[in-house]
Amino acid sequence: MADVPVIPQLDLELRHIRKRYGDFVAVNDVSLQVGKGQFICLLGPSGCGKTTTLRCVAGLEEPDAGDILIGGREVTGEPPWKRDIAMMFQDFALFPHMTVAKQVGFGLEMLKKPKAQIAARVAEVLKAFEIGHLAERRPAQLSGGQKQRVALARAMVTEPRILLLDEPIGALDYSLRETVMLELKTLQKRSGISFIWVTHDQNEAFSLGDHVVVMNHARIEQQGRPDEVLSRPRTAFVAGFIQGNNVLEGKAGLVRDGVLEVMTALGTFRVPLLDLAPPAAGSALSFSVRAERLIERPGEDVPNRIALRCITVEYFGAFRRHVLEGAGGTVVKYDQFGALPQSIREGENIVLGWSLDNGVLHRAPPA
Repeated sequence: MADVPVIPQLDLELRHIRKRYGDFVAVNDVSLQVGKGQFICLLGPSGCGKTTTLRCVAGLEEPDAGDILIGGREVTGEPPWKRDIAMMFQDFALFPHMTVAKQVGFGLEMLKKPKAQIAARVAEVLKAFEIGHLAERRPAQLSGGQKQRVALARAMVTEPRILLLDEPIGALDYSLRETVMLELKTLQKRSGISFIWVTHDQNEAFSLGDHVVVMNHARIEQQGRPDEVLSRPRTAFVAGFIQGNNVLEGKAGLVRDGVLEVMTALGTFRVPLLDLAPPAAGSALSFSVRAERLIERPGEDVPNRIALRCITVEYFGAFRRHVLEGAGGTVVKYDQFGALPQSIREGENIVLGWSLDNGVLHRAPPA
């Protein structure tokens, strides 16, 4: 008899989740699978449905339709304390009258664990988070970074299957964020606990996530590995929302050898179809090109070329961004590594281009 393949247990599965508030649809047909120990980032603009999705997972909101499974067990309709999850909020929600040690042990007390077991576990967690010296302090005596560590320690002391985090570092000073992000990623890998992280900050999502889920208007527009979402946006919204993309609109032309001609105000360009079906001739569509993928003064072997005038040059430390204008007032961004000498000046006319495989054709957004 052949061996039956073992299917890995999912930490979380959402099946066609829907949530309404009156006539407003907050979450519409959201499905998601989270493998054991994954770091998932829900990314999108305010009001896109990411926090409502998180609250449905937490049991703070009940979906109007769909199923929520945690560890393979149906939990839809169950209260939060039966879901094997913990949640950390942006404001940390620390109890002002409790010491750090009491904060961290609170969840274990609610589970009615023996006092000796609580004391041992609290000491272990305080040491792991390097906050043992803060054990007798209260929240008013802590810095923002210290409060964040205490809130995380409190959330993880019960060793939940999933930790839910809603904009958890939004209240921290910008200078602290990079350090905290590195600590959190290391902690998540070490603990093996799945993190579901809600953010509107793209740097957070692409730095931390093993899997990025981009939401818009209550639905998932694209999900996948960070590098896939960043370099191959599947819709015009995703391309426009993610920094560094040039989105060009036009009409479909001829298809030759899997390559589509797209007619735009800047000229006609060639874009690979890849896994997309050929669009009807003359139909409206869009494609994108990453700003750092453009080539200055391209040779004749580069198939896509644009004549532009540089409007301004902006400095972002690691890179230099050129903002250029083409026919019909179309704006194009070109990013150059900041350590390289500046090669394009304001007011200068220049031709930029890109290779065939750097154009990404978009599919129509979800209906």
